[in-house]
Amino acid sequence: MPVSTPIISLTSNLLAGGAFSHLKDEEVAGLHHLVLRLQEPLSIAQVKLMFGFWQHADVATISSALLHRCNELLCKFGQSPMETIGDDLSD
Repeated sequence: MPVSTPIISLTSNLLAGGAFSHLKDEEVAGLHHLVLRLQEPLSIAQVKLMFGFWQHADVATISSALLHRCNELLCKFGQSPMETIGDDLSD
């Protein structure tokens, strides 16, 4: 069953925010190509593929608002939220 969600736009925002800059160049290029090819609604397999990339994102490089939006969507699909590094309240 196809799923209509903002996964493609959120993935684009993660890419623009540098969340995947720690990955190999060919992996980032592959993700860019995938985002350009995909169209909503996504199949369940495509959603799982995109969420797999999200779990490898460096969340320290993205805004808290973007992280929150991504985590809301992950939780909606029963996935683990993306982890933050460090404790923002410790300062």
